[in-house]
Amino acid sequence: MVIKTKTKEKTLETQVKELLQGAIDFHIHTGPDIYPRLLNDIEVARQAKRAGMRAILIKSHVTISADRAQIAQAVTGFTVFGGVALNWQVGGLNKYAVECAAKLGARQVWMPTTHAANYLKYVDHVPMFAKAMPKDIKGISILKEDGSLIQEMGPILEIIARNNMILGTGHLSPREGIALIWEAKKAGVEKIVVTHPVASFVNYSADQMREALSAGATYLEHVFNDCTPQVANPLPPSALGDAIKAVGPDHCIMSTDSGQVVNPPPVKVMAWYVREMLQYGFSVRAIRNMIAKNPARMLGIK
Repeated sequence: MVIKTKTKEKTLETQVKELLQGAIDFHIHTGPDIYPRLLNDIEVARQAKRAGMRAILIKSHVTISADRAQIAQAVTGFTVFGGVALNWQVGGLNKYAVECAAKLGARQVWMPTTHAANYLKYVDHVPMFAKAMPKDIKGISILKEDGSLIQEMGPILEIIARNNMILGTGHLSPREGIALIWEAKKAGVEKIVVTHPVASFVNYSADQMREALSAGATYLEHVFNDCTPQVANPLPPSALGDAIKAVGPDHCIMSTDSGQVVNPPPVKVMAWYVREMLQYGFSVRAIRNMIAKNPARMLGIK
């Protein structure tokens, strides 16, 4: 019995290592930052390269990361992408920040994250953010009272569409996110990702996830950070498995949303995530699609 257990564990770890080959982490937080981060852009890229991964996408809540991504790529010889999150540090829903990010090669534009009106209702979800949040902060919403998009969104969607960038829903509520997806498709945006829909402060139901896909979302991005001590009430990994199963792996991306000092390095978090999803029951092929094929399609990697 003991021998069988050891053999099974070895087989599982072998599968995890093999799945990391060519994997893409679509969501990593790196330093320098105003929040404590475990590693900087270059260190994360080097670790991903050593693990045999294909690429990473680095994200900041406070600044454009596309220019930093280029430096990390030049130093390491590893593919690194960046983007911009539309929080107050870049002017909120600021078309000029989006245009600047596009010129710097940004691949993803996230709607407001830490400064989203929806997120501020649940700010204690991440104690680190709650402590650092300015007391006079005004939450950003993309909707008018009648449910239509505010006028600032028109030019932003036009820039995203024109530059074939990815639109991420950030920390918007399901109501905002689904309304945004409908309008983004009308504006010609081809790549739309629902950002961590089962995070407690976003909390899409299975029906809402399916509605987002029907509205035109390309993928739902499920992140393992929702299961770690970084958040006040971590989800069990099975909650991510259940959410993926509800719509099917072909419609999902697995990423880590890692880089926090309380968590292991991103490569190890990705290995942890892959191991959990294998144990949940997803096939090697399904996981390969979610950590390699699907994010590669979004990032334009052949």
